Amino acid sequence: MSHFTETTQIGFFARLKTALKGIGLGISFIGIAVYFLFWNEGNSVRTARALAEGAGQVVSVDSTSIDPANEEKLVHVNGPLALDAPLQDAALGVTADGQTVRLERVVEQFAWIEEKRSTTDTKVGGSQEKTTEYTYRMDWTDAPVSGVDFRVSEGHMNPPMQIRNKVIRQAGGRIGAFSVNDEISDLGGSAPLLLSDDEARAIAQSLSSARPAKLVAGKVIFSDDVATPQLGDLRISYAASDIAQASVVGVQRDGNLVPFTAQNGRRIYLVEDGLKSAEEMFQTAEATNRFKTWMLRIGLMVMLFLGFKALFSVIDVVASILPFLGWITSSVTSLISLALAFVVGGGTMAIAWFYFRPLLSLSIIAVALIGAAIAAYLARKSAKAVPETA
Repeated sequence: MSHFTETTQIGFFARLKTALKGIGLGISFIGIAVYFLFWNEGNSVRTARALAEGAGQVVSVDSTSIDPANEEKLVHVNGPLALDAPLQDAALGVTADGQTVRLERVVEQFAWIEEKRSTTDTKVGGSQEKTTEYTYRMDWTDAPVSGVDFRVSEGHMNPPMQIRNKVIRQAGGRIGAFSVNDEISDLGGSAPLLLSDDEARAIAQSLSSARPAKLVAGKVIFSDDVATPQLGDLRISYAASDIAQASVVGVQRDGNLVPFTAQNGRRIYLVEDGLKSAEEMFQTAEATNRFKTWMLRIGLMVMLFLGFKALFSVIDVVASILPFLGWITSSVTSLISLALAFVVGGGTMAIAWFYFRPLLSLSIIAVALIGAAIAAYLARKSAKAVPETA
């Protein structure tokens, strides 16, 4: 392990120039966030309505035979999952179990890793002193970089890897008489696949490494000494997702289950591990839709906050001529940015929902106003404290 510390000086006018450029970035952030907040609400409504439409039409059928009367209807089937052939990593000669829907090759290299930690100290006059500590250590990683872009590349270069990670997926399968598409490959959780002696030998022959291959705890390690790995050593392991039974909701068409297209154009194809009822599957899909909607809402609200904060960055820089005043001003502008994010973000969501669910839009407006009022109150309170501190 090695360390390197770098200290740089950032002048007041350089900071001011960066802050002025940040105004354009802030406007872009705000515009993007508003656009996608509106899109996200509409997307959530369309998905929810498509799921409701599908839940009202779906028919559970016996998977062992195909009833022509259900052709072009939305059906639900469940049962044992049959796959055409076992998955194989042909490059290394590794074959998975017959019920594996996803095979993951993980290749790690013992390589240099750069870590950095920065601290910034604002001085009287508005300049800043930034200290960055770089730490270099060797460890196993499945995403090594060459080291060319390291702050200190000399002595920390990594050799190229012979082979990289790969995910191999099933192209489809069957549940009884019905064919299902490749979305089954997303099912299940990956579990370690322990390699055999024969597979270890096949991997060694495929890679032809100058370093001996050794099988350790189901993984193949190319190293002279596995207890003390050296730069460039490789470690290859596998993970597999095995599925015995599955449940699918799709449109019956010529013996296949294909995506359902709702009246609003949204496509639905539900796939789950295990034996699930149609009701359970639609409930899971609805919960997933709500979760994705809220995650995007939160992310876009953060983007709004950062956009408004960037607009006020010039004020923060000017105030930092006196460090304590800069800290107070930064706190105030953060609260103002938070208030604006609540107002603009909440208002955008309310407008988007208004045409679909008026009552919910009124609730969103109320929450946004309350949040903005609290942030504004805290901002005024912080602003009043400035003279007393001075």
